[in-house]
Amino acid sequence: MTATITPAKPSTLQRIDQLLNKQLFFIVGCQKSGTTWVQRMLDGHPDIRCHGEGYFGPVLMPLLQQAIQAYNQRQKAGQQGLFTDADLKELLRTAVGLSFARWVGETDVLAIGEKTPENALCMSPLADCFPNARFIHITRDGRDVCVSGWFHNQRKAGPEFTKRFPDLNTYIQYTVKQHWLPYIQHAHRFAQQHPDRYHELRYEDLHQDPAGHTQKLLSFLGMDDSETSIDACLTAGSFQTLTQGRTRGEEDKSSFFRKGVVGDWQNHFDDSNLATYNQAAGDLPAQLGYT
Repeated sequence: MTATITPAKPSTLQRIDQLLNKQLFFIVGCQKSGTTWVQRMLDGHPDIRCHGEGYFGPVLMPLLQQAIQAYNQRQKAGQQGLFTDADLKELLRTAVGLSFARWVGETDVLAIGEKTPENALCMSPLADCFPNARFIHITRDGRDVCVSGWFHNQRKAGPEFTKRFPDLNTYIQYTVKQHWLPYIQHAHRFAQQHPDRYHELRYEDLHQDPAGHTQKLLSFLGMDDSETSIDACLTAGSFQTLTQGRTRGEEDKSSFFRKGVVGDWQNHFDDSNLATYNQAAGDLPAQLGYT
């Protein structure tokens, strides 16, 4: 009788290496542009695991860099004791791999994704650290971004937010200048340098043709884009699923997914708000097709 041999479980480093060699991708975009929607949708694919918000680029990377710099200054082993920039990359890759291992568990997936809006500002160093990674950038009409963020932050931060932003004009000026504009500009610069690793998607287009644009996303990632897989993604990312029963347009100001519609800014912007937005945004809205 032949004994059954159980394959040895890979070590932690072997598991990390396995995961980092899968198709990795990062979802980026200004806050309230639909990054969570795309994340949840792609996580519904049977061969994909996608989570957020890991903050690998904007938080973990600079903290590791600071730690290495502090260590290098204090270590006394000489030149051979110094950590290099290449070491920093390996430390970041290992730390991210550990996170991926917890996200994936024992599931055998083909692609692993992470959603952090602020990663739009550090796509190049992430691309350098993860040479096989791809980047999905979702944009949204900045006016809707401002309105969605206005209600979201009132719910989340309450009096502190109101004290900092006493009116919508103040918030529009801040959001456009500090988030919407720089996130898109950084992403577009990355796209010029790495066109084959970049896919841009408009929130409004995903609303209009969810199946078609989901198919393009899956094709970009090299994943199965059959009707069955697309349907699984659309079900996982549907507004009704995300809100446990509400339909688009049915507002709940206490929910992260408040309303889920296109053009809501028209219900909240007055002439002053629109003038503030136009001055802050410049000609970028027209370049993106937002007239």
